[in-house]
Formats: sequence, C-alpha cells, structure tokens
Amino acid sequence: MTPRIVIDTNIFISAIFWGGKPREVVDLGRSGRISVFTSMEIQEELERKLKSKFGLDDQEVSQILFDFSLFTLPVEPSCKITIIDDDPDDNKFVECAVASKATHVVSGDKHLLNLKEYMGIQIKKAAEFLAILEQNKL
Repeated sequence: MTPRIVIDTNIFISAIFWGGKPREVVDLGRSGRISVFTSMEIQEELERKLKSKFGLDDQEVSQILFDFSLFTLPVEPSCKITIIDDDPDDNKFVECAVASKATHVVSGDKHLLNLKEYMGIQIKKAAEFLAILEQNKL
C-alpha cells in the first residue's frame, strides 16, 4: 500500500531552499512512491510564505505552486478540527490528513509534533518518516 501523507508548509519550503531530509520526502511524492495530499488552505499558506518570508515574485511563486500541483492530490476537508490550541492555524494539516485518510503528517512544527498522533495519523519529522519507510520497506 502506498503511504498517504500530508506535508507541512515548512517541510516543502525546506525542500525548496535547503534540501536534506525534507527534499527526500518531497522527491518520494514526485516519484509516486508516496501519495501527497494538500488542501486549498495549505496551498494558500505556501504561497503567502514564499512571498512574505522569502521575497519571491509572482512568477517564481506560480512556478513553485505549479510544481507542487504536479505531485500533490487536492482534497477539501469536510469538517473543522480544533485540536491545536497554541497555533490554531496548524489545524488545517490535521483536517487535510483526516479528509485524505493519510497515514502521516510530515512536519517540523513543534505544535504538530507535540500532538504526535491524531485518530491513528502519525505526526513525524521528515527524518523519522523516512526511517519508518525504510524500516517497513515501503
């Protein structure tokens, strides 16, 4: 069975600018070895952060979002989940994971990582997720 995951914005941004384990996760999505799900809210956050924090222009952001769309599967969460009180904006990743029946959320965000698991969905750092894949030969 192909692993089904949601990638947090910080992992995707790290993959773009710094590579490492986050890029390995993204590349698994590009290759089709894992299924990566996203939502409109996640895409909007990615666009906003690329412009505001990294100063990319509209054309650069459009190219990145186009690339993102080539290997992600959009879902529309049907319910709001309020589980992360310290940073309610992070709830969108859990909502997307529930809607897509994901097995994992891959994140570097402490609020999500502190949750560890929600309804059987494991929340892991990129390196931890890669280790699980290797261990299970997925």
